[in-house]
Amino acid sequence: MTIKVPKWLLLCLASLMLSQGAVISDSLFEYAKNLEIFGKLYTELGTNYVDEIEPGKLMKTGIDAMLKSLDPYTVYFSEYQAEEALMDRQGQYGGVGCRTISRNGYPEVVEVMEGYAFDKAGVKLGDIITHFNNLDLKDKTSDEIMMLMRGAPNTSFQITIKRQGASMVKQITRMVIKTNSVTYSQILKNDIAYVKLEEFNQGASAEIEKGLKELMAKTSLRGVILDLRDNGGGLLNEAVQIVGLFVGENKLVVSLNGQNPQGPKQWITPNKAILPNTPLIVLINERSASASEVVSGSLQDLDRAVIMGQNSFGKGLVQNYISLPYRTQMKITTAKYYTPSGRCIQRLNYDEKDASGKATVKSQDQKRAFTTKNGRKVFEAGGIDPDVLTDPFKGSEISKWLDKQLIFFDFANKLNFSTPIDTVNFSISPSQINEFIEFATNKTIQILNDAWTKQMGADTKTPAIIATLNPFNNPATINKIKTEIIAAKSMIEHKLKVEIMQRKLSRQSFITKSLSIDNELDKASAYLLNAEDYNRILSPVSIKK
Repeated sequence: MTIKVPKWLLLCLASLMLSQGAVISDSLFEYAKNLEIFGKLYTELGTNYVDEIEPGKLMKTGIDAMLKSLDPYTVYFSEYQAEEALMDRQGQYGGVGCRTISRNGYPEVVEVMEGYAFDKAGVKLGDIITHFNNLDLKDKTSDEIMMLMRGAPNTSFQITIKRQGASMVKQITRMVIKTNSVTYSQILKNDIAYVKLEEFNQGASAEIEKGLKELMAKTSLRGVILDLRDNGGGLLNEAVQIVGLFVGENKLVVSLNGQNPQGPKQWITPNKAILPNTPLIVLINERSASASEVVSGSLQDLDRAVIMGQNSFGKGLVQNYISLPYRTQMKITTAKYYTPSGRCIQRLNYDEKDASGKATVKSQDQKRAFTTKNGRKVFEAGGIDPDVLTDPFKGSEISKWLDKQLIFFDFANKLNFSTPIDTVNFSISPSQINEFIEFATNKTIQILNDAWTKQMGADTKTPAIIATLNPFNNPATINKIKTEIIAAKSMIEHKLKVEIMQRKLSRQSFITKSLSIDNELDKASAYLLNAEDYNRILSPVSIKK
């Protein structure tokens, strides 16, 4: 079998070289030389390798490895992946309304969107999907599962699910899925508006504007809380327009700097403010990234909002989507962004890597300081530091581990189908907590045993030796694990309440109930109601006249 270097690759590289003009001309020979080497190697593999090679698969493996050496955000999309990425950005597609993870080789449902196909068919959290029509889904990749589930609206298929050991068949009819960026907007007590933004999809700024105007029509707002916790970002233009809702038009939000940044180098607010003076608090955490950091960082630099929570993720790189031949696509990092004060908040430096190949991080004393509009000091290269640092209730290390291993998730599924639940107060009885402790201890030992056996199995094939050396078969170890779980009772009760609420309440009711036990929200409200504390943060004493 003989294969040739694809024409699209040659054209892309040629176009790249030509577009860079004088900058590339000095390196033209290096590009040409390496392209020739690559083409020859690719052809020789196809012609002489011992087994037959799939050209497309080999090419994608090579492209992925090449891009991986740059940064994790520069990626290549196959034709199908490009279509999926576009649908995700638009926030609309034909599908079933669910999210799954792979467990024991099969997709398990961990989220069901209210009112959509899976919800209408009675699919529940924890259901394991074993078959799509007659196709066994064992060891199918997430992309393969997505290809099966998504499709034209009003088309149907069957799935076989396993629930608490019992199998059943569900008829599924695909629907148009419209995901909203704003998942909740409501007036809290004391006339404070709360808006939860999940992602920066197309239309996110319009959703926020609509939500705020509806709340403004109900009452005179004393403050606004914009919740960007766990928001991983999205479209830059939506972030710029969201800032404009609070600062007005013709304000610099972000500047881009790169070898050849796509689009404008300075992003200026194009819209008029609807709340130019209302006190504003933005909530962030360690999973607030990218566009979330554009919004929080620019509002901080302009001294327009108090930022509250934990230090953000630190993604100051901008990506653009570039179309390639045969409907494929590349997402490429084209620039770094800089907030109005001039700082870049990118935490990891992919240009400089340590001996192990990991991107480097600047120490605090290496970071340059910048100043906000009112003269407050802010720093580069480390995400957004909140003006008010909070320490949300996260529980002990053992409770975090139980959560990560989906042990709370599994037990809540068990309770949901086997035990009556107080759906008014969502109280967890002492007997249910004790039942969870036994369940969690057994699950933990099982997970640790499996990990031990897998690790030792690489060194020895003698099961008796593995069992003898296994520290997790020791009663003292088991008792110690159980004791640690018992010590986390308060977190166990809190987490189980949240898990049960997710299964028993509508999406809106669940968020409302969750907000009632949100300590950070209470703290944000307190600052908004105390003008002296709020203004003291935004206007340091040193600059007061």
